[in-house]
Amino acid sequence: MSPSTSSNDDSFRPLTLRERLWLVPILLKLPIVVTIGIFRGNKGRSWSRSANLALTRYLFDHEWEIHTLRSFIGVTTSQMYQTWARSVKQEVLTDVLPEGAKLHWIGPRRDASHHKVFLYFHGGCFVLPTRPDYFPFLHSLQKALSADVEEVGVVALEYSLAPDAPVPTQLRQANAALTHLLQKGISPSNIVIGGDSAGANLTLQLASHLLHPLASIPAPPTLSQPFAGALLISPWLAYSLMSDLVKSGVTPELKHHVEPATAPAGWWSGLDGVYPRLLITAGEHEGLFDEIIDTSRVIGEHVKDTTTVVEPGGIHEDMIVKFAVGQGGNGQDYDATVAFLTSSFRGRN
Repeated sequence: MSPSTSSNDDSFRPLTLRERLWLVPILLKLPIVVTIGIFRGNKGRSWSRSANLALTRYLFDHEWEIHTLRSFIGVTTSQMYQTWARSVKQEVLTDVLPEGAKLHWIGPRRDASHHKVFLYFHGGCFVLPTRPDYFPFLHSLQKALSADVEEVGVVALEYSLAPDAPVPTQLRQANAALTHLLQKGISPSNIVIGGDSAGANLTLQLASHLLHPLASIPAPPTLSQPFAGALLISPWLAYSLMSDLVKSGVTPELKHHVEPATAPAGWWSGLDGVYPRLLITAGEHEGLFDEIIDTSRVIGEHVKDTTTVVEPGGIHEDMIVKFAVGQGGNGQDYDATVAFLTSSFRGRN
């Protein structure tokens, strides 16, 4: 397997002695930071959510070496998926794809021609695996959809991680995942594509590749009709956060594909022939708010059925983060997501 398609399992090695010593003062301060965060950053949130937010902000305020951070996390996306599947007594259902990627099914595998599929790309700046809250979130969506949509499936792409697998490896793997589903005979009109943060970025990368094919990536599949829609949760639209870890692979040819916020308005001409419906969500207090709103306006000029939902008091990926503290499955953004996916699969405009 070439380095660009490595699964990066070696990045999850045990912590070295130097790394353990570096972590000691960080971990010693955690109880104080979390306690202060509960009282200073409440803003109407529960104590558990405020504590989780304070913890996340504190950890990401430090200059981590990416391999140290992955070792601190300790598990790959595959391992998280397998742990989750065992916890809910679900069979592990993984499709191994070309290009070194994997598809993990949440709920039953739905890969027959008449099935409907929500293809999901996780966030993490393209350098981190999924978090433990992702699979409960996707499982909740799968159960909600199954109540109103027959034979619908949810499947999550595990892509290789930068910088070991530089950009545009993740687009190459997303393209392979889409091709895999279409080769099963599933109609594009029965597929919704979406993701959070970097995964939402990847959702737009895929659309850009369909509209403006890259010579460095296998050709995108020919669509017989548009997809059912696309979901962008707190989309990461410009490489500012952790930029040094992903920018090394960004050539001028790739600029607008991987940084949608930099694309000229005309770039999205024809997007409604790929994604005829879009739901974009953002948290009221998230750091990416302005670029999300600005880009949603630009995209909305080309896809008239574009809805933007701002979660009051919400943070980045708010509807997902709630699952980390046992409070998932509610909120304006979550309710809008379930309604959007349901109506997209049922063909409502």
